[in-house]
Amino acid sequence: MVFGNVMLEIALVSLVMSGISQILQRKLMDKKGMKASQEKMKEQQKRIKELVGREDQQSKAEAERLQKEMLELMSKSMQGTMKHMVVSMPIFLGVFWGLGYLYSGALIQLPMAVPVLHRDLSFEITSAISWLWWYIYTSFSIGIVLNMVLKVLGKE
Repeated sequence: MVFGNVMLEIALVSLVMSGISQILQRKLMDKKGMKASQEKMKEQQKRIKELVGREDQQSKAEAERLQKEMLELMSKSMQGTMKHMVVSMPIFLGVFWGLGYLYSGALIQLPMAVPVLHRDLSFEITSAISWLWWYIYTSFSIGIVLNMVLKVLGKE
């Protein structure tokens, strides 16, 4: 423990990791290109639906061509996502290992009860949660706030 406050320390790690994730996304993924690809695929799907209902060979050939184009667009999209995952996964796994090592038995007392899923897939609503659940809740919250701030600033 650095500050002596597990709750604060894990929240700070969560903030840093959310920032790192955003930076990696910006560097490794072309969000504008992905969004444009998604729009194009939507249009192509509509067109394919129209063409599938027809019986002539020209319509079937056009539908096949559009499906091939869609597969290429999906493949390009997946490449950016995979790059981000390959780079960020070792970082996040290292941080998780470190947090688990430092805070393995720590229980964090919250001022309110929150839902927690256990290993046996049972749910519990409790105010005492493990470091992992605290990390999940703070990361999720910080990620939402960070994305909202970036949208407002026009960076997204």
